[in-house]
Amino acid sequence: MKGVVFDLDGTLADTLPAIADAINYGLAAVGRPEASHAEVRRWIGEGLPTLCRRALPDADEPTFERMMTAVSQHYREHQMDKTVPFPGITELMDELAGRGVLMAVLSNKPHVYTVPMTRGLFGRWPLVAVEGYREEDRRKPDPRTLLDIVARMKAKPSEVMLVGDSNTDIATARNAGVVAVAATWGYRDREELIAAGAAHLIDAPGQLLKLI
Repeated sequence: MKGVVFDLDGTLADTLPAIADAINYGLAAVGRPEASHAEVRRWIGEGLPTLCRRALPDADEPTFERMMTAVSQHYREHQMDKTVPFPGITELMDELAGRGVLMAVLSNKPHVYTVPMTRGLFGRWPLVAVEGYREEDRRKPDPRTLLDIVARMKAKPSEVMLVGDSNTDIATARNAGVVAVAATWGYRDREELIAAGAAHLIDAPGQLLKLI
């Protein structure tokens, strides 16, 4: 394999505590009760607007916009407060870099959050690309940004893996023709990842090395 593209939330970094704090700040801003971490965990994976809509499915548009604004403000200021790499990730990235495997990050998190978080947590490794959500029609599972990254790696899709923790990541990989690897330590159940059609499932970051 020439390259590995990682999802961010639930794959490289445990972002759930900071996201849950932001969601609950937004819910409080519109007078709604808090959500549990288990609920927020199920909502993550398809970008901020979808996340907020799942948290507030019955809201009118003005209420929804107020909630989104509050969530964005809180997360922008506090996204790094409780966010850490998952155990084994830094060792995996050290090994991949040592082997000359190219790495990149592709997230449905807004680009303005994806870049500083990735630089803050993973800035010591060379990354071919760091891409977050910027255009609605290119959000995962649309394969175009992933294929752009593959081209920047000067690789064929079959020479690249996408490692992610959601059915959205698996669908993105399949749509692009890259190898779909499901990370079971993230925010989706194993059964969901199998049903999505992952080529491989790994239960710990180091297991990826056996697939390279």
